[in-house]
Order: sequence, then C-alpha cells, then structure tokens
Amino acid sequence: MVKKVYMKKEKYQKNYSILKRKINKLGFISTGSVMKIYKTCGNPNCWCHKDKSKGHGPYNIWTRKVKSRTITRTLTDEQAKLARKCIGNMRKAEILLKQMKYLSAQYIESYKNNFSME
Repeated sequence: MVKKVYMKKEKYQKNYSILKRKINKLGFISTGSVMKIYKTCGNPNCWCHKDKSKGHGPYNIWTRKVKSRTITRTLTDEQAKLARKCIGNMRKAEILLKQMKYLSAQYIESYKNNFSME
C-alpha cells in the first residue's frame, strides 16, 4: 500500500508559485510542427521531375490544427525559427500545467487532513 505524504499549506503555495513563475517566463506559445520540405513544380520539363530525390526548396512548412481543420503555412527561415520556439514553449507549458494539476490534486486531498483554508 502506498502512503501519501502531504505537505503543509505554505509548501503547496510556494511550489505552486514557482510553477506559475516558470509559465510567466515562457513567452509566446503555439501548437503544430515546422518541417523543411522539397517540392516538385507543375512544369513537366523541369529538372525536379527528372530527379525525384531532389526538388525545389527547402521550404519551411508549419502545420497546426484550428477548429479540427489542418492549417498549413509556408514560413521564412526567421518565422520558422520563431514558430519552433513558440511550439517548444507550448510543450514546456503543458508539462508545467500537468505539474500544477497534480499539485492541486494533492492540495485538495490534504486540505481536510492537515490545514484550514485561511
């Protein structure tokens, strides 16, 4: 049987505040992914049709879901770098939120046993 160890109210508040500060420092967030791709053009006489391993590009393609639809955009190198940073921030935010939810659940469970909500 696993025994749960509960903290004091102040410890929960301190740990929760640390997580909030980490989220505040993240900056812009976004979903999706960015990849580099090569494309073949519409001209059947172009060199890209002769050699299927090569194509025009590379192009930075950003895909994401908006209202259950996939949105695709072509980005400049600078935009792609920014999008990757925002996507990384989103992943960090999701981890921090998961930790906050877990800490909140512990706080709620230990509330009755260890302290009052002053």
